[in-house]
Formats: sequence, structure tokens, C-alpha cells
Amino acid sequence: MQQAHRVSQQCAFFLASLGKPGVIVEHGDTESMFTEPQDPRTFDYVNGRFG
Repeated sequence: MQQAHRVSQQCAFFLASLGKPGVIVEHGDTESMFTEPQDPRTFDYVNGRFG
């Protein structure tokens, strides 16, 4: 996660369920996604709460 934050300008967070393809939860400016994500699942992931 730290490397993605450091080297990218745009990023996306995908979430998949068992047996189902992933869906885009959130995408956009990397800095915004790491500091002020719009979706609580993105917040949890970038802060190490799951994944």
C-alpha cells in the first residue's frame, strides 16, 4: 500500500466476493483516496483494517 501511494497518481480499489468478480468500489486521485476516501471500505483497506 505504501508503494502504491508513493508511485501512483491515480488508483482504484476493487472488492471481490467468493465466486464473484471484483467491482470497483472507488477510483480517482491517489492522494485523495489515501487521505479522504469516499467509501468506508476504502478507508478500512488503506488503513489496514482488512485485506
